[in-house]
Amino acid sequence: MTIRILLLWAAIIPMAIANGILRDAVLVRSLGQSRARTVSGLSLSALILAWTILAIPWVPLHGLMQYAGVGLLWLTLTVAFEFFFGRVVAKKSWQELLRAYRFENGDIWPLVLMAVTVSPVVAASLRIFP
Repeated sequence: MTIRILLLWAAIIPMAIANGILRDAVLVRSLGQSRARTVSGLSLSALILAWTILAIPWVPLHGLMQYAGVGLLWLTLTVAFEFFFGRVVAKKSWQELLRAYRFENGDIWPLVLMAVTVSPVVAASLRIFP
């Protein structure tokens, strides 16, 4: 079961990367940096929730508390991945990485993290324990 939980989380990574590419290539030009960041954050949150609703039956657990645990695991993995990728691959400073957590210039990254955290419970509530 753990492998499935990790695979569902890992599938979010290419969605987030594609979302960022779309933001930088299209949205910034048409909406400006601040609005593009907000729209991008909202669209990524919606993608994560939709993906989780679609895929959650593949991870049959025994109660909503277990799905809450999955959400906390996904939150931990997401933050760890963000900081690892940002520091090691993208060579960003800690200041640059932490900027997204401040709700400035359209950044709503903490809301995306909230979507990551609650989406397993919301999805299970809709698909498994209606």
